[in-house]
Amino acid sequence: MNPSDYEQRKLFLDDLKSLTKDEYEEIYRILKRNQVDFSENSNGIFFDLVAVSPEVFELLQTFMELCKTQRNAEIVRTQEMETLREQNA
Repeated sequence: MNPSDYEQRKLFLDDLKSLTKDEYEEIYRILKRNQVDFSENSNGIFFDLVAVSPEVFELLQTFMELCKTQRNAEIVRTQEMETLREQNA
């Protein structure tokens, strides 16, 4: 794994911490569909991100980008609604 790949995976791990429960569940489904080895206990699901194939990692990254885009769109909508409320008050 080259340093660039390592950095991308490290950034992905940081982003993983911001996901909602539903988003975590989709990560689980991606792993399961692609037969990635993971372990599970009462604290959650654990997998070795370094061992994930480049193809599966790309799927995970695509999903993460979708989550970020949706989150940002929600922030913009909330700000617009707040602006409208203030203008109509």
